[in-house]
Amino acid sequence: MTGTQRALAHLTLFVGAFAAVWALTTTVSRNFAFVAGGDRLDVLFDSQVSAAALGAIVAVVVATAAQRSQMALAAGGLGIVVLAIASVMMYTGQLQLRGIAGGLILGGCAALAGERRTLQCALVFGALSGMVTVGPVEQTRSSQTPLLFILGVLAILLIAALWTRVFGELPVRTWGTGRMVLVGTVVPIAGLVLYWLFVRAVNSLGSVGAMQGRWLLGLAVIPLLVGAAFALRGMTGAVILAALAFLAATALDSLTMSTALLFVALLLSGIVIGWRRPSPLLAFALLAVVAATGVFVAQFDVVNLVLPFAVGLAYASLLPTNAPAVTIAVTTPIVVTVPIVAEYGWTA
Repeated sequence: MTGTQRALAHLTLFVGAFAAVWALTTTVSRNFAFVAGGDRLDVLFDSQVSAAALGAIVAVVVATAAQRSQMALAAGGLGIVVLAIASVMMYTGQLQLRGIAGGLILGGCAALAGERRTLQCALVFGALSGMVTVGPVEQTRSSQTPLLFILGVLAILLIAALWTRVFGELPVRTWGTGRMVLVGTVVPIAGLVLYWLFVRAVNSLGSVGAMQGRWLLGLAVIPLLVGAAFALRGMTGAVILAALAFLAATALDSLTMSTALLFVALLLSGIVIGWRRPSPLLAFALLAVVAATGVFVAQFDVVNLVLPFAVGLAYASLLPTNAPAVTIAVTTPIVVTVPIVAEYGWTA
């Protein structure tokens, strides 16, 4: 593979993961209407979080099932078409369609990365960069126009990748596929249920004892993700622990565009260092310091300077893994935490 082909492969996965995460995290105004009372079953079937959970499940299924690069590229291309349609039309089921499209793109990109470390690093960098930048963009302008532009760029990159065959043959997985799909399904569904319980608790403000056990919902994430990591064979699930550490230390809701760009730059530096010198213990130690600082001291500079570097270092140090595992690792911060922080951070 020439230098140009390597650059094309890495850029394709970066842009693909970035676009997929934007599809899963961009908000629709109607989902912010506060509905008081009731069981709020609408959260389980017609909300931003349920759409993200659906997309995460689709992504892990595609990452597991796509055994050839042509299949993965086709999934990504189909996702682009579906997402473009869902982004310009308003109708019932739009959220679910966006979730499916994002899952197709992300799963296809994860399958293309295979178990190649640098390609997986590009995928992780694109996904985490998308999580960080979507909020500041939505604060200043509609995210639909930038998303359509990104989809156009991604379409060109996928066509070029197909034409030049830069991804070659994908590794054939003969074991554990059922377990991977099971774990990749349980994590987003559990995240959705926790979100639903949280919304019900918020709706019950004023009821006796309604909010006393709210913090237990956050603690439930720990056994969920630790169990998911150990459920996967060998060390393939270790990267999910990076997502858990990210969840414990994340404070992305207060980022502006300038701090988001700084976050991305520091994230890249952490990924590069983690790729060259894997240091998972150091990364987890830094994330623990960030989490403790956020709880007891609330030093904004410490969080925003150390957190992105530590996150990048943690993810890169635990790669490579298989495609479904890296898919679960990058979707977990979306389906478990991001929507809750975005809508109900003031109650935490």
